[in-house]
Amino acid sequence: MKTKILIIDDEPSICAALAEILSTAAYQTATAGDGHTALELFLNDNFDLILLDLNLPDINGLDLLRRFRQTDANVGIIIASALSDVPTIVKAIREGADNYITKPFTDPEAILAIIERELANKALRDENAFLKSKIDFRSKFPAFLGNTPRIQAIYRLIEKIAQIDTTVLLIGETGTGKELLANAIHQASRRAKQKFISINCGGLPETLLESTLFGYEKGAFTGAYKTTRGIFEEADGGTLFLDEIGETSPALQVRLLRVLQDGTFQRVGGTTTIKTDVRIISATNQDLQLAVKNKTFREDLYYRLNVITIFVPSLRERIDDLPLFVKHFIQRYAEKLHKPVKNIHQQALAYLKAYHWPGNIRELENVIERAVALSDTDTIMPHDLPDHIIQASPLPPPTIGEQSLRQARATFEKQYLENLLSSLNWNISRASQVAGIPRQNLYRKIQQYGLKRPS
Repeated sequence: MKTKILIIDDEPSICAALAEILSTAAYQTATAGDGHTALELFLNDNFDLILLDLNLPDINGLDLLRRFRQTDANVGIIIASALSDVPTIVKAIREGADNYITKPFTDPEAILAIIERELANKALRDENAFLKSKIDFRSKFPAFLGNTPRIQAIYRLIEKIAQIDTTVLLIGETGTGKELLANAIHQASRRAKQKFISINCGGLPETLLESTLFGYEKGAFTGAYKTTRGIFEEADGGTLFLDEIGETSPALQVRLLRVLQDGTFQRVGGTTTIKTDVRIISATNQDLQLAVKNKTFREDLYYRLNVITIFVPSLRERIDDLPLFVKHFIQRYAEKLHKPVKNIHQQALAYLKAYHWPGNIRELENVIERAVALSDTDTIMPHDLPDHIIQASPLPPPTIGEQSLRQARATFEKQYLENLLSSLNWNISRASQVAGIPRQNLYRKIQQYGLKRPS
């Protein structure tokens, strides 16, 4: 979404001049010639920044400033005033203005620099406000990353259900982070100080899984030399995560149903009824409704497990979260492998985002671990990635093909600037510093190559 800036000045020529300056930096603008129009625009839209002339025909500029600040404490406000009017500038700053620009506007570069600085400050204020509102909640979810709408919806659902001792069924492909999500639910619940135990129901033979879950009495089978507690006893008071629940046998499903119904069970080979207080979170990558229809999964157990269902999206369905995971895994494996890797090249990241990720987050973690291990610099490059990811990508290889030297330079420069601006969120000042070129030259190249700030 484009950055929106509201320009307020009773001189149409000044509004037009400021709008033209801001359009070169791809900002979206609206103008108002008086205070009442400005208030109406402000209350009916979301602006990131306000350029406010204090000398308006209908409303005192300082009163308008207070109204803006009372409505939105985080909006950026820059006042416009003559350089000689120092007392008014000082008073406006005290009333909540973030900065000022002086009339007449003779230096567009200086104006843009001030605007970019205040937008950066606003972004920091917004982030701090968001983190402050979420800190208690998010601290319970240290491993399940994501900012995409579907993940945010899952966070909101967890907030609602975490404190309720009801069963939860997680449905999603292998490697999507279902166990991390189950652990997040546990950490947000009243059981957080108790055990969280995870078991893969598809990874053990039926008899071994049964004795692991319910325990066994001495002499129950060959090798049972002593009575052993099962996971349902070990997890008492806590949470038990049953992964690949669809792989369980009909006989085991009967025993699981009883625990869910009345919280009781017997050890293998035993006759004593044992009571347990365990919250069950289960997961599957199968269509359990189809399994019920095919008589391979008990319908009554399915409805017991399926009180709350969370569909965990695949990585390709939340590809905008991929950079978060990449950063997380780079930090983890750079520390683990004692490597200086800190970053990933934009082209390498583009290949990762274009890949279809059949193994989801688990596969991505393995790829980043490999790339960190192979990297010879502080940045993961395309050649550090596995060949199958490069070959499967619809992106062109990082070559210039059959081009003249002039064309090759232009191709490289356009791609370089596009990646640089994207990585810096179109911070022109920072981009000009990194690229080592004056800001006016950078603006000229943006226009030359038709680069646009994403909307």
